[in-house]
Amino acid sequence: MEELVKKAQAKIAAEPSYDRFKDVLSCMNIVIKITEPLSESGLPGLKPAHVALSTVYEALNAHSERDENVGKLAHEMAQLWSVLSEIKDHNKIKLLEDVISAATKQTGECAQFLNEYADMGIAKRFITGYFVTDERISDLQYSFRDLKDRMARGISLQTWVLVERRYTDIVERLQLQGLSEASGASFNEGRLCLLNTRQAILQHILHWVEDTSSCGVYWVTGVAGCGKSTIAHTVAKILAEKHRLGASFFFDRKAASLSSPQFFCTTIAAQLARYNSTLRQAILDAIKKDSGIDAKPLPSQMGPLISAAVQKISLTVPLVIVMDALDESGTPEGRKEFLAALRTELPTLSAHVKILITSRDESDIRSALPAEASRHAHRADVKAQTQVDVHLYIRSRLADVVSRFADLQGWPSAEEIDRLAQQADGLFMWARVACDFILDGPLHDPLLHLEMIMSIDPAERALAESSLDALYLVILRGMPSTNNPIANHAFRYVVGSIVTLRDPLAPRDIDTLLGLEARNVKQPLVLVDGTTIRLSSSLGWIRSLASILSVEGPEQPVHIIHQSIFDFFVDRGRSQEFYIDLQSAHLRLVDRCVARMRSLLHHDICELQDPSKLNREIPDLGDRVDRHIPASLKYACRFWTYHLVQIVHPDVSLESAAAQFLSRYFLHWLEVMSLLGRTRDIGPALRAVQEWCKNLHVDDLMSLAQDGFHFVQQFRPVLDHSALHIYISGIIFSPRNSRIYRSFRDSLPPAVPVVSSGEDTLTATLFSAYQGHSDTVYVTVFFPRGDKLLSAGGDQTIHMWEPTSGSLVREPLRGHTDTPWALAVSSDGNLIASGACDMKVRLWNASTGQSIGEPLFGGTDLVTGVAFLSNDTLLASCSRDCWVRVWDVQTRNLVRKLAGRIGALISMAVSPDGKTLAIASRDSAELWSLTNWEPIGDPLHSGDNAVAFSPDSKRLALGKYKEHFVFLWNLTTKEARRLEGHKNVVYTVAFSPDGRLLVSGSSDNTIRLWNGTTGEVLGAIQGHTHTVWSLAFSPGEGTQLASASADRTVRIWDVQSLLASVSRETRSPSPSVSSVAWSPTSKKLAFTITNAVYLTSLESSLSPITSMHQHSEEVLLLVFSSDGLRLASASKDLLQWWDVEIGSALDGVPLKQTEMARFIAMSPDSTRLALLLDRQVVQLWNAADGEPIGQPQADHDEWIICMSFSPDGSWLATAAYDGTLRLRDPFTGVQVGDPILVAYASAIAFSGDGKQIAAGLVSATIRLWNVSSRELVWEYSGDVVGKILSVVFTSDEEQLISASENGTAFALNVSSGARVGTAVRCFNGAIKYLALSHDGMDLAVATDTVQIWSARQKDTWVFRQEVYPRSEMSWRDAGPPSAPFLASLRENPDGWLASDEGHELLWIPEHLRRVWSPFQSSRLRLGRDSPTVTLDMHEYLVWLSGVTGARYEVDKEWSGTPSAMSGAEISN
Repeated sequence: MEELVKKAQAKIAAEPSYDRFKDVLSCMNIVIKITEPLSESGLPGLKPAHVALSTVYEALNAHSERDENVGKLAHEMAQLWSVLSEIKDHNKIKLLEDVISAATKQTGECAQFLNEYADMGIAKRFITGYFVTDERISDLQYSFRDLKDRMARGISLQTWVLVERRYTDIVERLQLQGLSEASGASFNEGRLCLLNTRQAILQHILHWVEDTSSCGVYWVTGVAGCGKSTIAHTVAKILAEKHRLGASFFFDRKAASLSSPQFFCTTIAAQLARYNSTLRQAILDAIKKDSGIDAKPLPSQMGPLISAAVQKISLTVPLVIVMDALDESGTPEGRKEFLAALRTELPTLSAHVKILITSRDESDIRSALPAEASRHAHRADVKAQTQVDVHLYIRSRLADVVSRFADLQGWPSAEEIDRLAQQADGLFMWARVACDFILDGPLHDPLLHLEMIMSIDPAERALAESSLDALYLVILRGMPSTNNPIANHAFRYVVGSIVTLRDPLAPRDIDTLLGLEARNVKQPLVLVDGTTIRLSSSLGWIRSLASILSVEGPEQPVHIIHQSIFDFFVDRGRSQEFYIDLQSAHLRLVDRCVARMRSLLHHDICELQDPSKLNREIPDLGDRVDRHIPASLKYACRFWTYHLVQIVHPDVSLESAAAQFLSRYFLHWLEVMSLLGRTRDIGPALRAVQEWCKNLHVDDLMSLAQDGFHFVQQFRPVLDHSALHIYISGIIFSPRNSRIYRSFRDSLPPAVPVVSSGEDTLTATLFSAYQGHSDTVYVTVFFPRGDKLLSAGGDQTIHMWEPTSGSLVREPLRGHTDTPWALAVSSDGNLIASGACDMKVRLWNASTGQSIGEPLFGGTDLVTGVAFLSNDTLLASCSRDCWVRVWDVQTRNLVRKLAGRIGALISMAVSPDGKTLAIASRDSAELWSLTNWEPIGDPLHSGDNAVAFSPDSKRLALGKYKEHFVFLWNLTTKEARRLEGHKNVVYTVAFSPDGRLLVSGSSDNTIRLWNGTTGEVLGAIQGHTHTVWSLAFSPGEGTQLASASADRTVRIWDVQSLLASVSRETRSPSPSVSSVAWSPTSKKLAFTITNAVYLTSLESSLSPITSMHQHSEEVLLLVFSSDGLRLASASKDLLQWWDVEIGSALDGVPLKQTEMARFIAMSPDSTRLALLLDRQVVQLWNAADGEPIGQPQADHDEWIICMSFSPDGSWLATAAYDGTLRLRDPFTGVQVGDPILVAYASAIAFSGDGKQIAAGLVSATIRLWNVSSRELVWEYSGDVVGKILSVVFTSDEEQLISASENGTAFALNVSSGARVGTAVRCFNGAIKYLALSHDGMDLAVATDTVQIWSARQKDTWVFRQEVYPRSEMSWRDAGPPSAPFLASLRENPDGWLASDEGHELLWIPEHLRRVWSPFQSSRLRLGRDSPTVTLDMHEYLVWLSGVTGARYEVDKEWSGTPSAMSGAEISN
């Protein structure tokens, strides 16, 4: 190839006039010579490309400038075609058609680029805004190199192209497709400035683009109709042609996807990704980091998807993003969050790209822009600057009249054009509408149309709100049928609907939605208000109003051409006889939407048939949706509730129609919304209906909407992923008293199998759950409007999220250097206050999430409470340093400091009447007057931990720390009532807004409900798995209760459902296995449940289980002696030895001074015990006499959470929340060497030889270290979900098995850290403990029972049997299982129960998401605390097979497994 290039260059060099562009021209000449014969091969597009390239060759020959980069580009192109020239066989060329087509397209683009480059000098390119960028040249060079490499691989390339070449691109494209793009957001080439108009402003903008010293934001503003959007479209077009436009978004109030900023960030990101490979990768990285970013709130999207991405590119000239009609991005309230995000991100964005913004001059938009941009806004409505261009526009538009009306040569006159331009008053929109009317008016008579416009009465024009109004009236009055009553009805029906539609529709779809068809001529359509319509199509009206309605074809949506037209029609004073009553229009539309849905909606509308496939797994879903769901039905499903809630005075028939629709078609509606990917809209839509019903006292519809809303909240994951499982999982697990269940239970073909359940067990009291925190959540508080919630915790972040969906509103607030402990929101919702363990108080702007000023000094100890006082003018905080501090919010000055009399302050509350401050400590509580800042009376009872006022400020609730109860004080009579029920520390109390309900949360993991006045117990909630730290009711009616917990979640409970279903007493937790041990021979197994020890043989599945009782406390240690003859168990007060052969007690050794013991480990030689005492202390004990050995070791700074001896007895290790793992002398407990930094370890284990140590972390990570060097060997996180609870080495030390919080156990290769084999997936939640038999063949998994999994070939584990004592587990079945069935299924963390083949068979609701054994039975037993719901899975799968025609087989491994369980009776 190089020789070929040299020959061509030598030949070209002999010709004259090539000096200046020698390299470029020689390479191009090569391409021309090579493509000339190939261009006759018949390959599409090749011949035109050859001709274009020849033309460019001649143009470049005459050019006077040489550019090195362009020369390199031409060289790359020449090399590509040189490779092609070496293929002589035209059949092979045909086989390479895909690659050649790509090369042809690329060559054509390059030819156009080089042509423009040769055409334009620097000055001309400057004026037009065109510059050659290194980025574009580089992209073209890369494309040619890529194509050349592929071409050089010969004929085999065809297969590679089809299979491998675009694999990465396909994956990335699929990821980018997850970004929801708003249709029509990009610039429109049909909306450009007329040639030679608006030159001054266009050149000013294009000069700003190139001026690197100018402000990065350019704002074009002006009144409606002055041409702002046209300017934006034109600039975007120019920049796009010159490869300078990064992205654009043109807001439009009349298009649903463009009338709000919902899709702004994802649309801009998707466009940026297509612009540049670096941007593409940056955006892909953001998606990979957060796969759900598409559903995040705007502030959480804008930073990662846009701002962070543009920071990663480096261009020689700026990239431009265009945002048009920002004033049409929603109401000021609706766009508040968007503008706040812009205000935050624009400084970062504009430092890397240029931002062009157009909008009307509105205060909230102005304040969101950088100061320089708002000060130097460019007005597009300066009459002196626009008048000439308007005149030119009119003259140009009307010059076309002669081509359509030959007898109008020389018309209109210059004088008439002058008069029109004068009437336009500088408004381009007036000129456009007038010209459209003259040329395309309903009378088809330009002269008459012009005369009508000229005849506008100046007095009427002067009285009109806008010159546009007078023009609109002339146009409307010019319609031939305006005086006909029948036509007037049709006009208001058609035009009123078009104006009112939430999203524009094509004429055909308007007809189907409005019921316009041929038979209406003979049998008129009767509307909901009794109006009769004799109209078969809307097209006539649309065409007659072509000057104000825009439609580009029969299949294209109809738009009003400008927002001013809508404003005109809905204002009676402006539109006069053409006034459109929005109430009537909404009423008619909701009636037609409901009628359309009732006629078309049905089960499985897209004929998917197989519910075991999720929506995303159906390859032709988009085609099916378009084929089976017409646009009119899509519109009806999306917007019927929008039109409904606009109606102020509904009649009974409307209420009845809406109620009947929900009761009969609710699930079908949800199915379509799922298929359309619009499930996120359903909850807000039903909420809006509820509020509408509540305000108008529409009780029956409100009940249905509320029931539907609860259904949507409970089954949202189903709606998001599977349209058909709405009818299956949704109905199976719906509460039996719900109207949705009663309406649909027997109407589905065929009837869904029924679950057996206790009363109310299917009712989901849980509204939603937020799981965004990575550590304990200590505090949560609602915003005053109840639309947002704050939570903060041990991850040092403050999260703001939406309680209905559980999704973040913005990125977490960061600034505290230690745990935020207290939160408060100002009464107007604009300010957030936080107090933390870093002894600081911070103020935050709630709209932007930005910290306001420097933090305030909150004391010399952690800040435990914050509250706004005196109408938000003051801020108070309390601290464990015993002081209350009060600041002026505006000046941030400390204005008062109160010395508490009760010790370190733990909590604080302000009475709703603003008169009293209550503070509490571990010792007592006291009240302070906020009028005179003096204490009120004596301190209240001792041991107070939480405090809350009733809404009337007359009662005070105190949570007790030591006594574990709640005190309810009457502050008028000074009498108190003691509320008992909690079994541990009460950390939080809260009153409902009406004061009727009092709730308390405790470290017993429960929430208790009390009568807020009498203190009568109402019930208890179980759901959190750890301490409940904070409770808060939603404002207003208090329909929601938020609870924050140490289980790292914030849960939102439906208060009404709680009161209806909650039990007065908490159920005792079902017993579960806490530890397991194998004998050295691997033939015997021991396990513990609370304070009992059980021993059994696994040689037979029917072996009895021996129960052994000597402990009065929970057993913390279980281990066999090295000879296997004895078994040791230890509780915090007793070490007990057992005879393994006969199962009887041997010696017992009392342990002294160990009442605080939490964990116990035994040395391999059984001579020593290691105990964890209190929080940070480890101590060794003599196993023979129970006496302590040496001194206690307290070198950890935080809680010790795990401990282990090495199997060879050479080490003792402890790990704690201080982020260290410490290795100790196993005889003294003293630390040896430096600690290993490990973050939060939750489980540790040594290899058999003690040379390696593994740790499972809270952060779902496993790490392995070399013990002697303390060096990290490897780290694995992979697909781990949840905290690691147990790790164990295999006996050959080749694998490490880990168990995670979500119930999965998996093996890792010890040498490499790579995943090995298949995972063990236990049904019933967390695996508490793992024990591997000494022969390595069996794995014992401690859950509610002991599951035995046996090793098989290829590193797979197969379920063998279950071991459990029946007498201790009343929830177990007494009889043998029917078949080895359930263990072949897989319960995914997101609730889907799937087959081994990956079929999603059933979705389990969160409040039932615990599968209870036996797993070899076909009965699926579910329930959080006990098995309260049962479904026969065999019967269900037979039913599902009948529906789908597919068979769902259990795992073949199960065909040979024992069907009997080791659930034998216990011998004592």
